[in-house]
Amino acid sequence: MAVQSDLVYETVDGENLALDAYLPARPVATPTPAIVVVHGGSFTSGDKAGLDAAPLAALLAQAGYAAFSIDYRLLPEHPFPDALEDLQAAVEWLRAPDQATRFGIDPARIGAFGGSAGAILVAEAGTAGEGPLDQGSRFKAVVELSGIMDLTPAGLTPDLEAADYRLGLAYLDCTDPDDCPASEAASPLANVDPTDPPFYLAHSVDEELPEQSTVAFADALTAAGVPVQLELRPGAAHSVLMLDSAMSERILAFFAQHL
Repeated sequence: MAVQSDLVYETVDGENLALDAYLPARPVATPTPAIVVVHGGSFTSGDKAGLDAAPLAALLAQAGYAAFSIDYRLLPEHPFPDALEDLQAAVEWLRAPDQATRFGIDPARIGAFGGSAGAILVAEAGTAGEGPLDQGSRFKAVVELSGIMDLTPAGLTPDLEAADYRLGLAYLDCTDPDDCPASEAASPLANVDPTDPPFYLAHSVDEELPEQSTVAFADALTAAGVPVQLELRPGAAHSVLMLDSAMSERILAFFAQHL
């Protein structure tokens, strides 16, 4: 595996946003699929080199994928849709001919992997827009761990842990979920359509974030005819803490099938 660090994919208002590339060590005869890894951190912290991102990217590269762990803009200065737009910009940057050649990737086969806040972002990007999955900022396959898939008033309720409720409102740049113009656009559940990519969804049933919106999201994808794998795990492990060797193998099998 070869790692190329701090590659700038976008500059916004003078701020450079970078990614780290994790590339398979062995030469490949044909372009390889790419997977964008998106860290968590409650939209307020974390980075591309964190323990919920860099090890995942390394695992994917060792499995033969080109993996790209990205930084994105954070709260409080950058509510929705800034981080989503950063993720989409990274995909478009990777898909450009110069970068596809540089990294030896197939621009028609780009997937995403995110946990916690990163899960929300990859699900938002996966359900954004319609049409072919090999163009623009579209993904071919998405893995999300422990995300909230409904940020409308139905999902963002005071029944959530107080910190999660406040964080959801801060992400939406709102003070009242019933008067929040961004809530539907930021909710993957509200944006499912039949052209969405296949999803692998995982959630622990006793973790702080409730699993109901993930189950509803899986049901909506299935109703739209989109392939989906839903894994509800016992216990309270959140995001990448769910990952064991068996789940890692299932995720790699999912990417092998859909990328």
